[in-house]
Parts: sequence; C-alpha cells; structure tokens
Amino acid sequence: MRADDLLNSLPDETLARRAQRGDTAAFDALVVRHAPALLRFVSNTYPESADCDDIVQETFIAAWKSLPTFAFRSQFRTWLYALASRKTIDTLRRRRPQYDLESAPELPDARPGPGQQVEQSAFVTALRLELSRMPYPARAAWWLREVYDLPVAEIAAVLNTTEGSVRGLLHRTRKRLATALEEFKP
Repeated sequence: MRADDLLNSLPDETLARRAQRGDTAAFDALVVRHAPALLRFVSNTYPESADCDDIVQETFIAAWKSLPTFAFRSQFRTWLYALASRKTIDTLRRRRPQYDLESAPELPDARPGPGQQVEQSAFVTALRLELSRMPYPARAAWWLREVYDLPVAEIAAVLNTTEGSVRGLLHRTRKRLATALEEFKP
C-alpha cells in the first residue's frame, strides 16, 4: 500500500493528531478530503463566488495555525465548518457596500448538461434568492442541516450557539421558505 493510500484510509482524528505533531502530509490529506465540501458550504452561504476560494484557503491556514490547540472536543469536520463559518462572517463584515441581488444580471443559460439545467431551474433560483435574503446564521444552519445533513448539535458547534437556537433558526427558515416558495408546491 502506498503512503498516500494509507493516509487517505485513516480517519480524520488520526490524521489530525498526526498533523498536530507536524505531519504536513496528514494535513494535506485532510485538506484534500474536506476542501470540496467546505467550498460548497462557503459558496452557498457567501454571496460573492469570487471570494469563496479565498475564504476556504484562509480557513485551512487558520486550521493549520490552530491545530496545536485543537482539543478534539468535537469532530475535526465540525471544527473546520466552524472555522469556515467564522471566516465567512469576517469577510461579510468587511464587505461593503451590500449588493442588491435582485438587480444583479442573471447568468445566461449555457445548457451544457442536465445537472446544470436543474440547478438553473426556476425553483432553485428562487430558493437561492430567498436564502440570500436571510441573515447568515439562518442561511448557514439551513445549508448545514438540509444539504450537508449535519446533526443539530454539530450545527450549534459550528455556529457557536445552542441547539435550541439552531432548532429555532431552522424552524423559522423552513417556514419562511415554505411561504416564499408557495408557488412551486405541486
């Protein structure tokens, strides 16, 4: 078995412990494993797609710097999402002025394949628009629960809040989406 294959087969906790001891290959394996999901999370919660790669990169830099103090009280994945959430919030705070998403020009429909056609559907467009109007915590909680299927306890850890607050955010967000997307009900 090659060294890369061995690293890729190890669980996150083992890789994180090795990375804490300075094993850069173990940290690289964690980056490769988690970067796509973090990029999707940031892309879905941050309105400017051009900055998403930078936010994910800043998240991994912060993770590397903070790894020596990571105490394994949560899963490594949860800790990464929490870091990404904080980096996203920091970037949102620095971002000025606010852009009006309704006046933004729509992208032309290139229709390269069925997957992208579905993404560009009216429902998904309306869903994304409505989510973009919500405050960051509501948007992040919805994506983490409904798309990434994280448990409420992990979402609370990511957003640095209580499980009750997450349940409330999810309830209000789902209710608002149901009302706003009423026209798409079958």
